[in-house]
Amino acid sequence: MIKKIGLLLLGIVIFFFGFGMIELGRTDPEMSADTSSQVIAYVLGGCMIAGGAFLSGIKGYELYEKKKEGGKNLIAKELRSDLFPEFYKITEDKTDTENLIRAFRDDYASFFEQPGVPENDAIQKVATQIYWHILSIKKQRLDQKRIRLDFTSERLGYGSIAPIRENKYFDGKYKINEISETVQAKEIFTRDGKKLHTKKCVETAAYRVLSAEMKTKAQVVCPNCGSASTREDLIDGCDYCGTKFTIEDLENRVSEFGFRHDCDVEYAKYKSARRKLIPLFSVIVGVPTFLICLILCIKNSISNGDSIMIMIPAVMVASIVVTALTVTMALMFFIVFGIPLIQGIASLRFMSGRMIKKMEKQNKANKKVEDAIRRHDPLFSMNGFFSNLQNKLAVIHYARGPADASAFVESQAAEAQVSTYIGRYQDVIDMQVETIQLQGYQVSEYLQEMSVAVRLTLLLEKNGKVKRKKETVRMILVKDKACKSQAVCAPSFTNCKQCGAPMSLLAGRVCNYCGHSRRLAEYDWAIRTYR
Repeated sequence: MIKKIGLLLLGIVIFFFGFGMIELGRTDPEMSADTSSQVIAYVLGGCMIAGGAFLSGIKGYELYEKKKEGGKNLIAKELRSDLFPEFYKITEDKTDTENLIRAFRDDYASFFEQPGVPENDAIQKVATQIYWHILSIKKQRLDQKRIRLDFTSERLGYGSIAPIRENKYFDGKYKINEISETVQAKEIFTRDGKKLHTKKCVETAAYRVLSAEMKTKAQVVCPNCGSASTREDLIDGCDYCGTKFTIEDLENRVSEFGFRHDCDVEYAKYKSARRKLIPLFSVIVGVPTFLICLILCIKNSISNGDSIMIMIPAVMVASIVVTALTVTMALMFFIVFGIPLIQGIASLRFMSGRMIKKMEKQNKANKKVEDAIRRHDPLFSMNGFFSNLQNKLAVIHYARGPADASAFVESQAAEAQVSTYIGRYQDVIDMQVETIQLQGYQVSEYLQEMSVAVRLTLLLEKNGKVKRKKETVRMILVKDKACKSQAVCAPSFTNCKQCGAPMSLLAGRVCNYCGHSRRLAEYDWAIRTYR
């Protein structure tokens, strides 16, 4: 677009320069006395008028057609693309994966728009049971604080980076699809119409999608009351008796969603910006210089009483020459001093290679622990464990009181330890897991024990002000040696050993009917220490 506009302006300059040549041949005394010089001036001026009119006419017509095609916005968009890193919206889905994650984003936005936690919401058809539970307790916290979350998003294409990147593998129990999507997304937290905080993402949305072999798509029978319902209707518990129980079969369900920094996207943005620094800098320096020269030259020509046909090309030529010299000198300074400085700042900002190596090192460390666990529990699912762990952290951070967090602790002592943090978390309105580090695993005569460190980013709201906080949680988790991999997509359903009443792992250690306390480590990973 810059090239077309430049050629249009060049054609206009040549056009007026031709008129200036004819006017000079007609009024200059020396040319008027020499017929051959006058003819040359007329012929050359006529050719320049014709050539300038032809060039500016063609480029003007091309811009007119472009305007007819998409209006002024299309011209402005292409002009911005010439000067800045180019993003473009993608509105069409071509694969099942693209359909799935767009549906999830739409349902995610709709879920938080509605008051309360709706039953059998659309998002339950695209999310795992555990992830839906995380979203529901987050929604309860927002409703408790009278905060509304408005979520908007759109998929973007950017240069040579594919807008959807997939990494598929089998983790021993589930088929995993880790998806990165180049998006522009925004979460706006408001109270009574007043904006509290805006969380933006112009890089990557990350999804983890789980799939399992489907045994049947028929209705499922509640183990408590015997009513039959679809899997979607049971994801938040039985509609008849409220019992929560495991629904293990999954088919392309989102188990994790969040925004991430993407090294590849960031570096591509930097390289694109660097390629366009010189034309952008030339425009920034050249346009003001040309306008200032034009105004000064016109003012000087008017005061001298010059003919308008001679004044226009003379003024343009003078302005172009001065602008070209100024831009050339400024570019030399920018190339020698500016670009190296930007390069250094970019290297410190992105550190792509260092970030990737750090992530690879952590993944290798996690893989060693995973291998050690699988020697004891061959069906152990790392992704299932991560989903389970994130659910525990979400319940603790969004808990209304100590009783809500008792579901995942090993003993009264551990419950008291976790309870000391519940008060600090009452202002948390958003929680995002950044990294999970498995730091050790061992099997004793009776127990499995795992050490975990989780890096979180929290948003806290107090008195109408929102602040961002980093937190590292370190835990020791224990589980009976005989307890192998459990279903990871839902809180498990068990029966009280004393009275037989149905109990969900989310209900805590104590039976609501008879008060009997159970050992959670018999069924799932339980928290021994939390700090």
